[in-house]
Amino acid sequence: MKCSVYAAALAVSAMSAPLDAQVLKIGTESKLDVERRDEVISVSWRDVTRAIPAASVSRVRVTDAAMREMISQVIDNDADGKPDELLFLANFWPREKKTFQITGEAPTQKAESRVFIRHDEPRDDIAWESDRIAFRIYGEGLKKTSSAMSSNGIDVWPKSVHRLVVEKWYTKGHDAYHIDTGDGADFFDVGETLGAGGTAIWKNDTIYRADNFKAWKIIANGPVRAIFELRYDPWSGDGVTISEVKRVTIDAGSNLYKAESFFTAPKGGEIPYAIGLVKRPGMRGTETREKRWAWVSGWGPVAPKNGGHGELGTAVLIQRQSLRDWKETGDHYLAIGTAQSGQPATHYIGAGWTASGDFPTPQSWWAYLDMFADRLASPIEVTIGVTR
Repeated sequence: MKCSVYAAALAVSAMSAPLDAQVLKIGTESKLDVERRDEVISVSWRDVTRAIPAASVSRVRVTDAAMREMISQVIDNDADGKPDELLFLANFWPREKKTFQITGEAPTQKAESRVFIRHDEPRDDIAWESDRIAFRIYGEGLKKTSSAMSSNGIDVWPKSVHRLVVEKWYTKGHDAYHIDTGDGADFFDVGETLGAGGTAIWKNDTIYRADNFKAWKIIANGPVRAIFELRYDPWSGDGVTISEVKRVTIDAGSNLYKAESFFTAPKGGEIPYAIGLVKRPGMRGTETREKRWAWVSGWGPVAPKNGGHGELGTAVLIQRQSLRDWKETGDHYLAIGTAQSGQPATHYIGAGWTASGDFPTPQSWWAYLDMFADRLASPIEVTIGVTR
């Protein structure tokens, strides 16, 4: 099974750089005894421009030791109009060391994007995808359609191809993308639940969900990474009132995306919350806290409608130090956590389908989650150096 990407925090040590240098050398090293495909390597844009003053968003190229170009992206993480990082993709064999170089030249060809976000105006959906899996979430505008409902649940769009499909599926139309015509479909029933990875207030063994998102902002849209933010108005449950800003980051090659929930309470302090997975007929729940990133997962058959077939795994990863308990309700498998008001509660959320060819068994899905947790705990080490 191929490993997928995740957006890791990278340990970076910077060496002093002469301002007139034209090549920035990057050393990388994996400390794990496993193959790591589609790692996202991050280099501070300040380090790039300090070493290569001529570098710009359109004039920067990354190559490996054999001078092969790497797919890369300059990214503005806070949407202030100023670049923050240069990202590029790389694969690693167990414990492999690699060197790369950055120059102030335009890439020889435009990279094909492996991630994508779309806001669908008629339904007020946000849909996002990697080249492995796709997701969708509902906005306030949905209430003006025939599908009106109140839900902050996350929809899964399983696909059987390793390419982007969201634009194609929306072009086909709402009814058509629920039918599998060869590359997957929207078989997943969310309704007024958490879906796959929605969040809620947790009080007295009860979940209190937010309404649909009220505002959205796309921050980056490929080819390596896509980022967007959603705003949820305040909602209450059993005397607790909070609001939420959710920041989602998805990377090329990954079945899991990073979700940062910034919960805010009027008086601040600690906020108890739940994040979880809606149950489906025949679904089995599994959880573990053996690693630094604990996970809860569901595995079971896809609903046999509109050509639905195979089995689907869903999962949420949560830092073990933030996890308070696992709970099973009549309709959800839940991770119970606590967050500080205004501080991010970070999770990795995703899904895998047997028809993709990547996860033939529940054991292969659980192994993927374990490996993903290991990679989060041991990011690629990056060293920055400069040559003329």
